[in-house]
Amino acid sequence: MSGADTLSERARIGDRSSSTRGRLRTLRLWSGLVLFLYASMHLINHAFGIRSVEAMEWAAAVLLRPWETVPGLTLLYGAMIVHAGLGLRALYRRRHLRIPATEALQIGLGLAIPLLLMAHAAAIRYGKIVYGLEIDFDRVVYQYWEVMPGFGLPRQLLLMLVVWVHGCIGVRAWLRGKSWYQRRVPLLTALATLVPVLAVLGFVNAGLDMRELAAAGPDALPPGVFDEPGSQKAMAVAAVNRAVGWMTLSYAALVAGIFVARAVRDWHSARFRSVRITYPGGRVVTVPAGFSVLEASRWGGIPHASVCGGRGRCSTCRVDVMAGGDNLPPPGPEEQRLLSRIGAPPSVRLACQIRPESDLAVVPLVHSATAAQPRGNTPGLPTGGRREAEVAALFVDLRQSTRLADDRLPYDTLFIVERYIKAVSAAVRMCGGHVTNIAGDGVMSVFGVEGTAPDAARDAFRAALRIWDGIDNLNGELHRELSEPLKVGIGLHVGVAVVGVKWTGAMEDMPFLGDTGNVAARLEAQTKRLDATLVASKEAVLLVADGDGLPDFSAVMLPGKQEPVEAARFRESGELRALLGAAASA
Repeated sequence: MSGADTLSERARIGDRSSSTRGRLRTLRLWSGLVLFLYASMHLINHAFGIRSVEAMEWAAAVLLRPWETVPGLTLLYGAMIVHAGLGLRALYRRRHLRIPATEALQIGLGLAIPLLLMAHAAAIRYGKIVYGLEIDFDRVVYQYWEVMPGFGLPRQLLLMLVVWVHGCIGVRAWLRGKSWYQRRVPLLTALATLVPVLAVLGFVNAGLDMRELAAAGPDALPPGVFDEPGSQKAMAVAAVNRAVGWMTLSYAALVAGIFVARAVRDWHSARFRSVRITYPGGRVVTVPAGFSVLEASRWGGIPHASVCGGRGRCSTCRVDVMAGGDNLPPPGPEEQRLLSRIGAPPSVRLACQIRPESDLAVVPLVHSATAAQPRGNTPGLPTGGRREAEVAALFVDLRQSTRLADDRLPYDTLFIVERYIKAVSAAVRMCGGHVTNIAGDGVMSVFGVEGTAPDAARDAFRAALRIWDGIDNLNGELHRELSEPLKVGIGLHVGVAVVGVKWTGAMEDMPFLGDTGNVAARLEAQTKRLDATLVASKEAVLLVADGDGLPDFSAVMLPGKQEPVEAARFRESGELRALLGAAASA
């Protein structure tokens, strides 16, 4: 077979493989959505337990009975088999487990679900089919709260949590690239929190009601929940439990077998078929054949951007193939569609989609290094305590951010915005501030929760300079991604605010109250009109330096203010450096 024939055959195989992966991802997504829909309806049904077990039974007629029909059972169990099977297949095919924490959590929770679920769903379904047991909510609640309160009850509560978190991670990964997702995050977060909380409250309330009935004696219990020892029904339940035990062991053995098979495969590949991938700087990563370039980067600890997690939904992992590209199969339909959309040259490929069989040299095109984000200082204010303090508020906004979405994939736009937010947040925290609110691409932060007003102002100006430099550096790192440099507007003001939130270094929704933050945001809104990057109030500037070297002040009329505010504008970073230098020498 000639070289051309070999490449042609590889191309056909690559097309079929890419097409198959795309169909399997779609099948896995929709089967997961079916299961998430069922879990949501199940938890909502539990929430009716806040009223009573009878209310749960009434709600089940609407929420759960459709799933008990033949079409419903076919859809549910079909989705369960497909999703679990594809998940185990993906686990085997994954070349290593050096993956982001969120992906690792999702995989771990997914593997745990069948272990927790078999004692509940499998037992109910097996008991109905084999022994004709009728198991309603009364019996389920009685079993967990009276028969198995020490083991079965915690296991059931854990199952609810694990299923919900696993599903939410998957839904978030699916929705994250949608253009409307960021606007709906508050609503989706509220729903993701409210549904399981109400479900647990309903389940607990139903259990407490059942305990009261049990304390009143067997005659007070609903019919069918209590099995006389030695009765035919009790023996059937014991047989079901034994069968479920064997099912659980079989599943555990299957998962263990997959990990053993992975180890054998990797040993064989490393022993007989390895590939060397060379990165900029001469760094070489040797991996078994079959690794994608993205997996090789993670294996070797090389930073490599991948907003969608290697699912082929973005182009942030793309690389320029410098050597060895002739031996790669051509892009499959999905990869080619993404590359064509961004106008990539022939040498550029998606790192998550190419699995080299021979040595390769690549250059990642999207820089993924991010600034360190040290843990914020903890002022240690008593929880719930409030006091007035003079603080500095710093507000940063990304200009013309809507242009970023032009001719870009949603994930690519999200990648750039996330890099911007991380750069701003890191600068704030490195200067002793706290990010208090992020709304779209606007970032509000506060300084001086415990210190003096001059220190707060100085730290805020230092953070502004770091942000200025950080955006310049980010423009350099992402110059291939950007048609024009990123530009920001910054507003800075010092004033009195009510503070009293116990800080943990994480973002809080509203840790300080007062007009100081509003003034900072309105000063930022003036930056475009004043042709400046930073606009700071005179109060803030005078706290940093006085006498020689002060900038010019002008009156700025802010919305909602009766009197103009004296403010200084900074068009060049050198002007801000001069101010901070004068403050240091004062």
